[in-house]
Amino acid sequence: MIRAVKGFLNYLTQQRLRRKVIGALEVNRRAGVRNDGLSLKRMSNRLEVEWQARGIHPWDLGLPPEREAQKFVEQCLEDVDAALSRLFETLPDTDEIELRVLDPTSAEPIVAGTVTRAQAVAASAGSVGMKLKSLGLVYRLANWQFESLGN
Repeated sequence: MIRAVKGFLNYLTQQRLRRKVIGALEVNRRAGVRNDGLSLKRMSNRLEVEWQARGIHPWDLGLPPEREAQKFVEQCLEDVDAALSRLFETLPDTDEIELRVLDPTSAEPIVAGTVTRAQAVAASAGSVGMKLKSLGLVYRLANWQFESLGN
């Protein structure tokens, strides 16, 4: 029931934005002609977001380096998955999110890409890494270490 109410409220919010855009496209009427405004054909709302990945939890710092690296990768990918879900849930007007995740030590991008709301909704379960790849996000791993994606 709560999901249905949230879905309906999201729909109303999207329709309100659409009406505002249509209103902004209205131009001065010429010679009394009705409906002489610009006709909205398509609309999309895009968010660009970039954040720095967090380091592993302090209690994991004593692990062997290989295991620390694996923990960092797992945590980072889980954070991306959770952040995408929360962003789309919190921002019902957003149709597309372009994201970049930066390495906490080098500030180089380690995860990047663009995800649409439709892709996020249709994403199937499975490993978090495969889910993010299926959404179109790019990251490269070598021996449980992120490789920089460059700028």
